[in-house]
Amino acid sequence: MSERQRTSSERAQGWETDTKLVREFPRPVSVADAVTSTVSEAAASWPRLSETPPLSQFVDVEKLNGLFKTKATDDSRWLPSAVFRFQGCRVTVLYGRYIRVMIEQNF
Repeated sequence: MSERQRTSSERAQGWETDTKLVREFPRPVSVADAVTSTVSEAAASWPRLSETPPLSQFVDVEKLNGLFKTKATDDSRWLPSAVFRFQGCRVTVLYGRYIRVMIEQNF
C-alpha cells in the first residue's frame, strides 16, 4: 500500500473539541498528505473554514515532507515540529514515532 493510499484509506487516530482537532498518523506516511487530510477534516467540521480556499493556495504542502528527516529517533527529547497559520488557525505538525497534526482555532 502506498503512502498516499494509506493516508486516505485509513482513518487517523485522534480527538477533537470545538476549537481543536488532533490526528495521529502511523509512519511511514507523507507529511503533506497527513496535513492536507487533517485540514480538510477541520474544514468539514468547522463552518468557519468550510468556505475557505484549499490549503494548497496558501502553503506549498509538498515542501512539508522535506522539513523532517526520514528517521526520527524515538528516544529523543526534542520532537521535530513545524507551525504555520491557516485562515486564523494554528497548524502544528509534530514528527516522531507518529506524525501528529494539530489544528487550533482561537489560540
